[in-house]
Amino acid sequence: MARIPLPTRDDLSDELKPRWDRLAARGPILDIQRLFLVNPDLDVNALKVWRASGLTDRAREIVILRAAFVQKSVYEWHQHVRIARGVGLPDADINAVRDWRSAVCFSADERALLAYVDALAEPGQVSDDVFAAAAAGRPNHEVLALTYLITLYFQLARIMAVMELQPETPFVGWEVSG
Repeated sequence: MARIPLPTRDDLSDELKPRWDRLAARGPILDIQRLFLVNPDLDVNALKVWRASGLTDRAREIVILRAAFVQKSVYEWHQHVRIARGVGLPDADINAVRDWRSAVCFSADERALLAYVDALAEPGQVSDDVFAAAAAGRPNHEVLALTYLITLYFQLARIMAVMELQPETPFVGWEVSG
């Protein structure tokens, strides 16, 4: 159970109900969405960040799954396993995100992105080599958005942990199958 009560549609003011309805039009309302409805001045538009990154669906989900894994975010991992499967990632590739350095299923660009996630998770500056590899072939606005995407998911992982959000359905586990 979350540390603070999560609103239902009935709890919301008339001005916030359309926001709920927009979210509901895309699928079930998740607890992370309900959490951000607690404070209507906060609005995380992850879909906009996804698009701004310029990443393919596969690359985006590999990046987010790695961010979830390095942050040990059960909620984030659980949700993005579902999303990754929905965009066609096989379970073997999802599992390989956990130990990507020894995996053979990732392209050179995907490996550069995974290294960038790991570097951003560490304190201090990202090395020039890691940055250059992640930025290679990307325009500056996408490099910025990629960096924002990764650090946004680190931030969301922390918020989910502090607020004790749990997956709405049984946790898929850190190693997924079927």
